[in-house]
Amino acid sequence: FFVLAHVVAFATDKGVGDLLAGNMLAFMGLTALGGVMVSGYLSDRYGPAVPSVLCFVIRTGIFVFILNSQSTPSIMVFALLYGSTFFITAPLGVIFAGQIFGPRFLGTVSGIVSMVHQVSGGLGALAGGLFFDAYGDYDGAFALILGMALLAIIISALLHRSRRVLRSHGSP
Repeated sequence: FFVLAHVVAFATDKGVGDLLAGNMLAFMGLTALGGVMVSGYLSDRYGPAVPSVLCFVIRTGIFVFILNSQSTPSIMVFALLYGSTFFITAPLGVIFAGQIFGPRFLGTVSGIVSMVHQVSGGLGALAGGLFFDAYGDYDGAFALILGMALLAIIISALLHRSRRVLRSHGSP
């Protein structure tokens, strides 16, 4: 939620006009719709790890991109690409929970996952503000989230690998 909470302020701080910055936020929502649809298709076809890894690979690329180029067109590309990944991880987390813990505990585990997702999102938005207050820009927050995206690629790939191992041994 760091990006969602701060993209307009980040854009206007970099010289993007108020109207365009606000519209970028709206268009992020539209690209999120496309991202969720593609993610759902990929998850149904290949399992949740494939779109999860793809999501975090895209995020890694766009965070490297925005750390290196902060022009108006770059910020627009960043916002639209990030938007396409925004709502992907929450529904895939429920699928992972069902695969790992089974249907018996799916309600409890997905509730916990949702709670952690929301609390972490709030902390991400707060951290962005704290980085800005401390350093006068968002680069440190972008770098932190870049590192987290790299870690998420590894974790998602490991979840994919562990699922293949379970299937090869006859487990669900």
